[in-house]
Amino acid sequence: MSFPTRGAFSRSLLGVSLALTLAMPFAAARADAPVRLIVPYPPGGSVDTLARLLQTPLQDKLGSTVIVESRPGAGGRIAVSSMRREAADGTAVMIAPNALTTVQSLVYEGQLDYDVLRDLQPLSRLASVPLGVSVPATSDVKTVDDLKASFQANPAAANYGTSGAGGMAHFAGLLLGRTAGIEWTHVPFKGGAPLINDLIGNHVSVGIDSLVDHIEHQRAGKLRIIGIFSPQRYALAPDIPTMAEQGVTDMPTVEAWFGTYVPAGTPPATVDKLDRAIGEILSDPAMRDRLNRMLLEVNYLPSDEFSRLQAAELEQWAPVVKASGFKP
Repeated sequence: MSFPTRGAFSRSLLGVSLALTLAMPFAAARADAPVRLIVPYPPGGSVDTLARLLQTPLQDKLGSTVIVESRPGAGGRIAVSSMRREAADGTAVMIAPNALTTVQSLVYEGQLDYDVLRDLQPLSRLASVPLGVSVPATSDVKTVDDLKASFQANPAAANYGTSGAGGMAHFAGLLLGRTAGIEWTHVPFKGGAPLINDLIGNHVSVGIDSLVDHIEHQRAGKLRIIGIFSPQRYALAPDIPTMAEQGVTDMPTVEAWFGTYVPAGTPPATVDKLDRAIGEILSDPAMRDRLNRMLLEVNYLPSDEFSRLQAAELEQWAPVVKASGFKP
């Protein structure tokens, strides 16, 4: 048996010492790496606002710097794609609506370089708001039955507008037409503001969008929201009836919700730490009040329940999107 010479041993020890010295800054950098809240859209929208509301309390909970990073493009799909290349260590957390993770996953199926269920780990659902059906305030329509009767009397006016083709509102309108026996044409707009302008101006008969976009116009007496796609009345707008109350009982809940995601493969302990921190933040009455002022109801779901919701919603809407024949 041979032993290393003193010189060889010294060189070996020096090599180990050098390797450890080089590794230490990297380990320290990872430990001190900021958590980035990735927003798939430009600054100023609802998702960006949510991220900035979470930023400071999440920083306090984690004891780490938290920054908001906008990563817009392709309706949010660029941000989702980029999450596959992020380290699965809890330093990249994306905030996204189901318009992106559910609807766009189905609409662009076969054209994406990611799979939401395979490449993302749902972390926490944050908040939600139902979609509703609005008409101009000058319209005589006050219920779904009124709407059907109005279109039967004037088929040329049988249309509904949304903020864009291929969105949740587009497919909600198709499903409502099928369920309630309404034959109408979808009219896509380039955003929610043009839709509201034409709706108020009586250039489109009906508008479908989230309550966030239409409630202030109802309060101002410019629009009338005749119903929401929800099994019960919305706590933040209890005066608006549901579709179920009006006899449309086979419609699923149609809501806009916002959730957080990390890259697939993130360790369970890291997922749990982030999830618990977000849950605690959302339980704070002050945070709930801020979200309520945005007409968003805190609707927290922990990671395991949120994962089941994401999978179930994809399954629920897949046949609707397919049957529509819509191609982007």
